Amino acid sequence: MIIRVRFGKEGALRFIGHLDVLRTFQKIFRRAEIPMVYSQGFSPHPIMSFALPLGLGLSSEGEYLDAEIEDGMTTAEILSRLRAATSDELPVYAVRMLPEKAGNAMASVGRAAYRLEIPAEYAPAIAAAAEMLLAESSHIISKKTKTQTVSFDLRPCIYELTCRSQALFMTLAAGSKANVKPELVWEELSRGAALAEGAKPLSIRRLDLMTEDGTSLGDIGE
Repeated sequence: MIIRVRFGKEGALRFIGHLDVLRTFQKIFRRAEIPMVYSQGFSPHPIMSFALPLGLGLSSEGEYLDAEIEDGMTTAEILSRLRAATSDELPVYAVRMLPEKAGNAMASVGRAAYRLEIPAEYAPAIAAAAEMLLAESSHIISKKTKTQTVSFDLRPCIYELTCRSQALFMTLAAGSKANVKPELVWEELSRGAALAEGAKPLSIRRLDLMTEDGTSLGDIGE
């Protein structure tokens, strides 16, 4: 059967890369004595995939992995074993069993939600800049890729942009079709708010990953 695990990334583990997270979870499954299904061929490996790599230094409570395991265990038992085998810096929140025709986590991602903690003195200007950006029908910016600089319309990629107290909440396009990083939106808001060059949020936290229609990946399955 195929399960979906929702987990977080905290503390020092915010600074380990995607491949290290993959290797760590392979060890966690072995430690938890959850029998995984392996690929065929000359170099068999556990069948496991992640939704969307998280940027280094960001914390999260909305990370997902799909794994194929042998039948015979309940999701409650799997959750209990995983929690006992991991640490507070890589917490496991939930486990669901996916239906047969469910798309994998990586292919399902269409949106990502974030919370940015910001200094109190930035909040009024950032809130005003967010309102101005949302009021625009189009917002063309330049974005550097590995090989070139391209222009694209940022506005359709923003689904939510709200400043409440000292926190900025944003839901952005994510995944294979469009993948907008919160740092990019912050740069545009900083420019619109006329903040000092190099002004940064205090922290960035990913809250959840969703499909294109806004359904949380954690709500799929049972």
